[in-house]
Amino acid sequence: MQLSDPWSRHARQWNLIGPPLRPASEDIALLAGAIADWRRNSPRSSCTALLLGVTPEIAAMSWPAATTLLSIDHSAAMIRAVWPGKPPWRPAVQGEWTQLPLPDATVDLVVGDGCYSLLGYPQDYQRATRAIRAVLRPDGLLLMRFFTRPRVAESLANVFDDLRGGRIGNFHVFKWRLAMALHGKLSVGVRLADVWRTWREFVPDAEALSRLLGWPLAVISTIDAYRDVECRYTFPTLDEARSALSQLFIECGCHVPHYELGDRCPTLILAPR
Repeated sequence: MQLSDPWSRHARQWNLIGPPLRPASEDIALLAGAIADWRRNSPRSSCTALLLGVTPEIAAMSWPAATTLLSIDHSAAMIRAVWPGKPPWRPAVQGEWTQLPLPDATVDLVVGDGCYSLLGYPQDYQRATRAIRAVLRPDGLLLMRFFTRPRVAESLANVFDDLRGGRIGNFHVFKWRLAMALHGKLSVGVRLADVWRTWREFVPDAEALSRLLGWPLAVISTIDAYRDVECRYTFPTLDEARSALSQLFIECGCHVPHYELGDRCPTLILAPR
């Protein structure tokens, strides 16, 4: 896996991060509704859910009665900073999504938010997909929000023109648009250090931008977590995301949210083959 130490930095500034990097209320409502629908058709009296990561909005959402929620995250810093850690949630476990430390066919639901963007393609996409399929019961469900890049990349000039023109709703939308504009093919992704370097090249004075747009400087400064970070994010197209899962899962639904950049944040609902 290509997870690296931006996560200790992200843990310290987690409260400054917002949608679309974190799920919005629309995403949470979609997850809760899909899980409730699945639960009504399940013959079991209880269920076990696995959360990939420690996304607090998902942990705290409305879960069906008699649900046991487990979490596995790569980063000990994120677990300490973010995981609620109280019943009915079990303690979060530090581990890798490509090698889940659970017995086969013991989980009813697997939920994740942007997880594949933290993985290298194709090997880790394949390993994570196999690991998820292995722990899911045959009648289980996978719900995964993806961060997807457009088929045709937008130019840096367009991203920064929209930024300076006040046509971007928040800094997190900008940050994702910038990262996707710099993205190579899926096997290459985008190096976080390059995102930060391009940002500083185009915007040498963050304080001036803060005054111009009225965005808090502390929020703008969250991009500094990328400085000198060699690990890469991967943003598949929607077709590439579907292809990565298609051998082991059947797509039951795809929800594209309505918020800004929602067209690049679809949630796939999938059943095991």
